[in-house]
Amino acid sequence: MKEQSFKDQLLAYIHNRLDAQYYESFFDEMAEIDTAILELWITEMLDQDEGQALQQIPLPDLSMVHRKVLDHIYAVDPPKPKLIQRISPWAWASCAAVLLCVLSVIFLRNLSTSTKEQVTWYENKNAYTINAQLPDSTTVILYPHAKIGFEYNDQGHRDVEQVQGRVIYNVHKNKNAPFQVNYRGYLTTALGTIFSVDPKDADHVLIKLMEGKISVGSVTADSRNLIYLKPKEEVLVNLKLQQMIKYSEPELTKSQPVRVDKELRKLIPHLTANVEWTNQSVKFNQTKNVQLLRVIESLYDVSIVCDNPDLLNSTFTGSLNSKESLANFLTSFCQLNGCTFQVNNGIVNISNSGRKEDVQ
Repeated sequence: MKEQSFKDQLLAYIHNRLDAQYYESFFDEMAEIDTAILELWITEMLDQDEGQALQQIPLPDLSMVHRKVLDHIYAVDPPKPKLIQRISPWAWASCAAVLLCVLSVIFLRNLSTSTKEQVTWYENKNAYTINAQLPDSTTVILYPHAKIGFEYNDQGHRDVEQVQGRVIYNVHKNKNAPFQVNYRGYLTTALGTIFSVDPKDADHVLIKLMEGKISVGSVTADSRNLIYLKPKEEVLVNLKLQQMIKYSEPELTKSQPVRVDKELRKLIPHLTANVEWTNQSVKFNQTKNVQLLRVIESLYDVSIVCDNPDLLNSTFTGSLNSKESLANFLTSFCQLNGCTFQVNNGIVNISNSGRKEDVQ
């Protein structure tokens, strides 16, 4: 009963409703209670506050409280000078102790709320590739059916949950906040760079670096078990077996013809267009540009972004020799369609602006 009586007085004090006649006994009892237990009780009382926001809890004005206490006491029994000297410092110290506990709980609650990360979702439901900019100024290229969730808070943390589809990340540099992409338990970490995360099937994902440096590894791996990539290197992750295979630039260059043949033979049957592939050339017959460019991506191992969806609906009839350079093809393509292009780090941007073609 004594404990419950003190808790009732504590709750009344927190809400500035404690009658002045109980102040002296209240502070005497509080002095006998362990500080940790006192903080626990305060926390429990705040949690049971019927949904009222913590910031709205009226905190007592200590000077006014002190003045009211003295007024009530003086009216009944004017204190002797010695008694005033004993009560006044103790009352102030006790008020400060309780107030400090209350403010500490409120501060910790507000701190945890202010650092809570908000997730922003990006999804490409179009049949063509699109650009998007994340809140940290990072730009992403989303392939059809790609979907990612981006977490970013006022502390600078930058985390991406890639759900599906191929995505290319052009990361805004921030040395104090690494940029991390999590695809099914494997993290790709970068500071400022360009890389792609490309799910090949249900059990494999290909991670390719175009510029800068990145590390790849499972979310539970330490630094010794990470794979570090340099530009134009790749790592193929077997999600089922939890294995990673790294490919250097010379290895990729040597195997390019075989990989291109494999990619095109896998891609073409799924296109709703008349496209034929041999080891020497690709033939197109009334093929929409959106599908034509998908073939070009596989043939030249690049990523193509077109900022004019109308251009993608035009058709193309003709053939392309596998030995022809990408620059020659894009020049002919843009002359035919009235567009311009730029190539940088394996990313091709096609637009309708009137500039001359520029290959870097």
